Amino acid sequence: MSRVLSFVRLDFITVKPYLTLKNLFILLLVVTVLSINKTSSGFLIGMIMAFAFMYSSYPFAVGEQNGIDQLYITLPMSKRNIVLGRYGFVLAIDVMSGAAAFVLLFASQNILQRAFSVQETLLTILVLFFVYTFFQAIQLPVYFKLGYARAKFLVYLPIAIIPLAAVAIGSRFSDAYLELLAENVLAWFFDNPFFATVIVVIIWIAIMSVSYSISFNSYKKREF
Repeated sequence: MSRVLSFVRLDFITVKPYLTLKNLFILLLVVTVLSINKTSSGFLIGMIMAFAFMYSSYPFAVGEQNGIDQLYITLPMSKRNIVLGRYGFVLAIDVMSGAAAFVLLFASQNILQRAFSVQETLLTILVLFFVYTFFQAIQLPVYFKLGYARAKFLVYLPIAIIPLAAVAIGSRFSDAYLELLAENVLAWFFDNPFFATVIVVIIWIAIMSVSYSISFNSYKKREF
């Protein structure tokens, strides 16, 4: 486990030059302007977490462009630890972005003297966490198999295709039916919070486990 955590730390060191104060200032400026314009909290949270989502691919890009991938295999750690460490880095980025979104939204809403719902905000962050990690579960195996340069186009296809597919499927049903379905699903979640949480967590663990397994099997076969 210590070697996995060491690799997570190594990934953070790798992307540290790109975590600039300029980027942070731009993000804070955009959040401030949108907050003043009464943009929905869900959109703000999604934007902040999307900002961090982009950084999840940086270790692949930096590693490939600077020949660091070849260095990794000379380190006293197995390829399994490297893959686990990369997944750990991505999840850490997601958790940190969710925490940052909560703090920024809490601060902006209080400064602007607007109502702030802790429960609603945490629920939104949790839902977006699952959404972003679902996309990353699709992307990471492609990066591990093909490398950043060959995979950078393919990994963004699901982000475009899945929403389009959802719209296409949704167009087959009436708005009233979709609204009723959404209300029933949400009502069931709120009526059965523990059971619903267990189901979601099990599904999430299953998706990430399959993703990790594919990534590891692909990475251990790569030649550097």
